[in-house]
Amino acid sequence: MAPRVSAVLLVLLFVAFPAASAATLPVAAPSEPAAQSTTAQELAAENTTFQVQLYPDGDARWRVVERFNLTDENDTRAFERLGETFVAGNTEENALAEFRTASDAAASATGRDMELRDVNREYVVDDGQGRLVLSFNWTNFAAVSGSKLRLEDAFYTPSGTWLTNLAAGQSLVISPPQGYVLTNSPQNSYIDDGDLRIDGGPATTFERGDLNIVYDSGGSPNSTGTATDEGPIQGGGFPLWGGLGILLVLGVVAALLYLNESNEFPAVGGSATDSDGGDTPSAPAPTTDDDESTDEVDVELLSDEERVERLLTQNGGRMKQARIVKETGWSNAKVSQLLSSMDEDDRIDKLRIGRENLISFPDEDVTEIED
Repeated sequence: MAPRVSAVLLVLLFVAFPAASAATLPVAAPSEPAAQSTTAQELAAENTTFQVQLYPDGDARWRVVERFNLTDENDTRAFERLGETFVAGNTEENALAEFRTASDAAASATGRDMELRDVNREYVVDDGQGRLVLSFNWTNFAAVSGSKLRLEDAFYTPSGTWLTNLAAGQSLVISPPQGYVLTNSPQNSYIDDGDLRIDGGPATTFERGDLNIVYDSGGSPNSTGTATDEGPIQGGGFPLWGGLGILLVLGVVAALLYLNESNEFPAVGGSATDSDGGDTPSAPAPTTDDDESTDEVDVELLSDEERVERLLTQNGGRMKQARIVKETGWSNAKVSQLLSSMDEDDRIDKLRIGRENLISFPDEDVTEIED
């Protein structure tokens, strides 16, 4: 089989650089047998993943993985021949050149020295699937600012952005360094096993500022707006004395309730009982209506975990993650991190359904899913 450039691998970059000449694509010789052309068509990649592993110094290790379904021995032999030419550097040189063009453009836009190093190519045949893997180090890919890694300008060019879209079957997956927490993410992204993921499709297009991705390692524990043991403070932060003041107020409230011989706090969705037993009428009894009044519960006094559990109780024990984001007004990143922590503590269960997460109490029957 003649060496070729994988069409799926190049879709991303040739769309990003429309000025690239079509002459850079290898063209089969007129004498090439039609059967070989058919084989190449059969070996079109099923999907492509652009994996980006970030490092604290701002460097990133890129892995571009193309996956092929190999249905029979003919496919396998054809893929092995393709893999050999791929490893020799004869099938994706144009793709690597386009990545170098992107690196040069981003360096010009950001003022950071960028270079592609340690290029590696490999192919794998495993259980009816073939994979072509192109990997390289992209130096100074992310901007380092104190304890933060910022990726937004890494996709810039002097006149726009080099990543204009992700096509169907393509995914961008970004993995943070150990100890870093996602504090800002694009609207069309989601968390998958701790990685930020964006799946391609007709509507997956990008302009400047759309890929505003920020990770934070926490920095100094006494600095304003940095991470705590519970993760980063969303939207700014507050001094240490502010947190102590809140604890003091909560302590005073608890003491007053105890001195007044009050019963325990009412259960979520329940009603309060008058401790005097006399002048003040008791609160109405709880009802079975999902829209029952919960004015007695001050949500500001609830922890984030208790707010999620309260929402689940009000919605029959299960909700989609996107609805929790809408109901709480929290960011996608905060909700994803909170739910992952609650899942690890067995306070909730997360069930992946397509591109959405269904959140429920443990052992909840999720056979019927509401919108």
